[in-house]
Amino acid sequence: MGPAGGLKELLSTHRRIANRYLPEVPAGKRDLSPVAAGELPGRHLIADFSGAENLDDVARIEAAFTRAIAAAGATLLGMSFHVFSPGGGVTGTASLAESHISIDTWTENAYAALDIFMCGVCDPLNALPALIEAFTPALIELRQIIRDTATDTLAEAQ
Repeated sequence: MGPAGGLKELLSTHRRIANRYLPEVPAGKRDLSPVAAGELPGRHLIADFSGAENLDDVARIEAAFTRAIAAAGATLLGMSFHVFSPGGGVTGTASLAESHISIDTWTENAYAALDIFMCGVCDPLNALPALIEAFTPALIELRQIIRDTATDTLAEAQ
């Protein structure tokens, strides 16, 4: 099996939590100690929420972001949201001292794309419950990327 097949296989492995499906986080990537986590440039979660609700409610999105940021142990610097038209999609970001959370919604498709990137001892996985509660997605696709120094990877590629 080539690299593309392995990635597809990894991303298609899900575990059921309540009425939602989440992919397994690779072994050794989830249980980082605070010291180890603080040594990483960051952990990046990409979440796709399908069958989601409340995707045009900026007040609800802002409140969910506020709860998610607190749960992850991050520091809010500022938030900005834009509604494309009444009942239309929303795009928004929360700038964090530890990086960011962003959302883009398509209300007509009941779909939201979320991006949660945090460095230091903050745990972006702890942000998910507040977001799940706010948008009640029927299906969640979750990918986690461990951002690390690329020195070893670059050396191997050369």
